[in-house]
Amino acid sequence: MSTGSSKTHKMSSVVNCDCGMRAPICISNRPWSRGRRFYGCSQLEENRCNFFQWYDKEEDNGVVEDLKDDLEMLQIKIRKFEIENKELKELVKSLKAKSVKRRNKAVFYKLAFFYFLDCICIG
Repeated sequence: MSTGSSKTHKMSSVVNCDCGMRAPICISNRPWSRGRRFYGCSQLEENRCNFFQWYDKEEDNGVVEDLKDDLEMLQIKIRKFEIENKELKELVKSLKAKSVKRRNKAVFYKLAFFYFLDCICIG
């Protein structure tokens, strides 16, 4: 593992890898450091110098853990809302079907009433 060199400017810190190139900030997706930022070599795979340096301090990783917990809670809430949304859609569908049945029943009774009136008036 290489430490590389760093040049400090007034406003920001520029970190160069062992190739002399500016090392971009990357985000780890490894299980033990998921979400943690680090500097890495910007060269293509075949020319890469294996430069690696954490961007943040180990203590800062607690913030990432808190954010992961928040994300997990939000995902749970989203899932609950999706279930509730599905149940509400099924309820609306059921209520629409009942409404159609009642409408059809009302039309039937109106027709029966007018038929009854016709029979009384004719007879």
